[in-house]
Amino acid sequence: MSDYTILRGGDAPDYTGGSPSPFLGYARPMGAEQIAVNVRVLAPGAAHVPPDVDPASGHSHRTIEELYLVIQGQIEIKAGDDVHMLGVRDAILLAPTTPRAVRNATDQEAAFVMISAPVADPRAEASFHENFWPVG
Repeated sequence: MSDYTILRGGDAPDYTGGSPSPFLGYARPMGAEQIAVNVRVLAPGAAHVPPDVDPASGHSHRTIEELYLVIQGQIEIKAGDDVHMLGVRDAILLAPTTPRAVRNATDQEAAFVMISAPVADPRAEASFHENFWPVG
């Protein structure tokens, strides 16, 4: 007998609560214990920040590294002091303490997968950096 779980795309919870730029959870709702996998969809002009957080903010982590893999469109990412444009199948591996911010500077929807180790409290793991990447 096989031991596996399937989660259909339409059933992945949106941690933003219905934003035009959903943050979709996969590993946690499926009961994963060793990996965290989320998909962030960014509407044109949107930034990857939690709801009600200034889009000029960046974040870093205390202990976990993250891998971002672009699966649709293009994203612009600031990692430390460097800014990069990533397209489909491009990836970036970010050390825990590297400040980062992602935005969609195009007029097309973009999406990227975020892969890391799971943490009990994602908010406690994150450190926010105000005015990291000012808008406008």
